[in-house]
Order: sequence, then structure tokens, then C-alpha cells
Amino acid sequence: MHSDFDFVDDEQGGRFVPTGGPVVELRQMVAKGELDNAAKHYEETGAVARDGLLQEASTASFETKRALAQMFTKARDFGAAARVFQHAKLETEAATAFEHAGEFLPAAAAWERSGEVLKAAAAYERAGKTDQALELYRKAGAPERAAETLARGNRYVEAAREYRRLQNMHAEVESLRAGLNVEPGNLELATRLGELMLQHGHTEQAAQLLTETTRRAPLAKDDARFLTLLAASLDAVGNAAGAVKVRARLNELPKVAGTPVVMGTPVAPAPGADAYGFLKALPMFADLALNDMKALYRVCTLQAYEAGQHLIEIGQPGRGLFIIVEGQVEVFAGADAQSRLLNTLGVGGYLGEISLVQDGPTSARVTARSKVKVLFISRDAFRQYVYGAPAAALRIYQLFTVTLAERVRVLSAAK
Repeated sequence: MHSDFDFVDDEQGGRFVPTGGPVVELRQMVAKGELDNAAKHYEETGAVARDGLLQEASTASFETKRALAQMFTKARDFGAAARVFQHAKLETEAATAFEHAGEFLPAAAAWERSGEVLKAAAAYERAGKTDQALELYRKAGAPERAAETLARGNRYVEAAREYRRLQNMHAEVESLRAGLNVEPGNLELATRLGELMLQHGHTEQAAQLLTETTRRAPLAKDDARFLTLLAASLDAVGNAAGAVKVRARLNELPKVAGTPVVMGTPVAPAPGADAYGFLKALPMFADLALNDMKALYRVCTLQAYEAGQHLIEIGQPGRGLFIIVEGQVEVFAGADAQSRLLNTLGVGGYLGEISLVQDGPTSARVTARSKVKVLFISRDAFRQYVYGAPAAALRIYQLFTVTLAERVRVLSAAK
């Protein structure tokens, strides 16, 4: 038993009778509900009472536990607060406090006990427990998050397969390229990327990639699917002699019944060539490193709208960030046909960025003036991204603050 207090059992689950020292002073403040004063005193004493208060919390009444946890939270000792919340079986509060303390493994366990499966998965990932995160994402029916977890964990082959199942072609391509940067001779990655290049008319790049792979991957000369693609790419760039040689080698391979060589399953068209450039050009992402930029691009989706369709409805919760890849949109001050036109945005324009960082209703209606394609980042996907990339999040929010401050300055000067 700690020397500063004695324990006495009672019907509330136990109480401590103070006998002296900072533990007692803090205990008395907490008992009186003076949590702000208790937090200040705790900070000033150098947290010498921490162990004693934690020991008390293990057997104290529920109300005492909750009050102690709130005092620790006010003092910004989130690790201690989390442990006391756990003693009180307040798992959601414990998980949040563990995250604030940077203790992601116990945070994940607490989120899981509270039934917050997606939050548990994200915390497991930040704790470096990729397999546990994947299991929970799949259990929760969130394959997109599972795919991104694989990509962030440098498991690019698995990530590319997952994105292919999701028909998210640009994310699949980014995973394939990232994987080949790590493993230039990976036959599966090179074959699939070459296949996509051929499907979408990038014949020279396909021929170059596949030819280089024959030098890097010894097994390529015995892979029928790879050789079929290589021959097709050589034909496409006018190297008929090279294609003949490849097909001669293909004919030497043993034929496996029931496994014909076929081109890959067609997937949805990729965003325009400048889509990544438009994303990269946004001021709020100007300081992101290459890997962070590519990871952000993977969580984007391509969306299409017909002329007259609404991208954003006034008064509705903000959905996320829209970056215009093709066409034009009009921004109106109201929801009816007589609404005032505020702005017209074309290729490279963007809107909805405030919804990435703030909940609240939208203040304008945005309508497609023509057929429109946009690169879209949902609020949920963005928050998941910054949660898993704290360094990138810091840079984004710093630039976001600068941008908003500049807007306020311009508006103030215009008055």
C-alpha cells in the first residue's frame, strides 16, 4: 500500500483515507470536483503522484475513477488518463486517450473492445500490426482500406491484386509502379503493368518495361503469359522480328491443358494524364514528399457527371474534395434556378476542400456545366490517410492554415 494513503472498504467500491503528501492533496481536490486546480497542481508537482493515483484508481469507485481520468486528461497526461479510463471500463475514452499518448497498440485493443472495428484496424496499422489491421478491415467490409494498408506496408503485390478486384485502376497502377521500384525484377508486377499499358495504348512504355523485365527476371522466358504480352508489345511498336523470336520461344513451352493464355480483365479507364499533376498542384499538398503524394493519389477515385447533375447540394454535409479533370462546373449561391452564379471552374479547378477538415453543411450548389470528370477524395478517405501519415498530416494542415489565413486577409482588405 502506498505510504501516502490508507484504503478503507465501503459500499461504493472503496475509498482512500489521506495521510499526507501530493497524492492526498490531489485526491482531495478531485473529490471536491476541483479538476482544473487538481490538474494544475499535478503539472506543478512533476507528476510525482502519478503512481499513487494510478494505484488508487485500480480499486476506487467508478465516479472516482472517472474524475481522476478527467483530471489526468486536463493535465495532458493522456497515458495515465487512458489507464484510469480502462479501470472504469470506459473503453472509448481509453482508446482516444491512448491515441493521444501515441500508444496505438493498447488503443487498438480498446477500440476493438468498444466495437469500433474500423478505428481498431487503423490503430493496429499505426502500431505496425498490419495483419491484425487487415483482418479487421476485411471483417468490417472495407476492402479499400485493406488495399491501402497493404500499399502503405510496402506489400505492393497484394495491394495491386486488391485494387484490381476493386476496379480502382489508377491505384492499382501506382501500386504496381511502387512495387517495381522496390523489386525491379518482379515478374507478376511487370506482367500486370505491361498488360494495362497495352490495354490503354501505351505501347512503347509496355515494350520497354517488358523487354527490360526479360533481363531482370530469369523466369520471364518460361512464362507464357509474359511472353504473349511481350510479343504483342513488340508487334505494336513495329519490331516484328523481335516478336517472331518471342513467339518461337513461346511455342517451345509445354502446353498446360485448361490454362489458355489470355489478356487481363478489362478495367475502368484511368484518370486523365494530368490528374496526378492537378492533385499535386493544390496548395495544401505542396509540401508532401513523393511517397506521401502517391499514397494520397491512391485513395482518390474518378467520378463522372453529366451536364446538369449536381456535384454538391447546398445545405448538405460536405462530402470531400473535387478536382476537375475534364469539363466545367458552375457554383451557385442558392438551390433554385434563379440563384446567383458565383463562379465557373474548369480543368484543374477544385472545390470542397473545407469539408476535409471541418464538418458542416455546404454553402453553395455546384452543377456540371458540361460532361465532367473529377478526381475525388472523400472526407472519410482523407481522414484515414492523414491518420496513417502523421508527418504528411502536419504539412497539410500547416499549409491549410496558411491558405485560409491568406483568404481572410484578402477578404478583409476588400471591405
